[in-house]
Amino acid sequence: MSFAPGTGEPIPVDIDRSGVDRCFGCGAANEGGLHLSFHRFEDGLVETRHHAAPHHCGLDTVVHGGIQATILDEVMGVAAQLALPDQATDLACITVEMHLRYRRPVPLADDVVARARLDRVDGNDLYVTGAIVGPDDEVLTAADSRWRQLVLD
Repeated sequence: MSFAPGTGEPIPVDIDRSGVDRCFGCGAANEGGLHLSFHRFEDGLVETRHHAAPHHCGLDTVVHGGIQATILDEVMGVAAQLALPDQATDLACITVEMHLRYRRPVPLADDVVARARLDRVDGNDLYVTGAIVGPDDEVLTAADSRWRQLVLD
């Protein structure tokens, strides 16, 4: 799957943060969180950009793998969420599984650019692929995930 930039103008994703404002990845009220925001493109690609703080390192010059996993989990979650009927709230789907492949180091000095796209829907399961890409759109970290739509009462 290609993780080149999306087509068309990026549209900010307005996430309903009720109940998740303290989320480590996207919550505005979490002082120590990543405060991620997201954009969606005409072709369905979802993207986030984040400048990792020095305390997010693994090695001195590399973004920690757990931070990379969090960023990918968030951007893939938004891609899954946007695929749900009636644009349900953020609590309408959860990560069931996620597989990561760390291919190249993600430099701490660069913005972390993560992209995700819905692959398919099978019943209540949504399958999403994502990647952290370098400045030349080379895949540095690849991921695939399965999400489950919750039945809300």
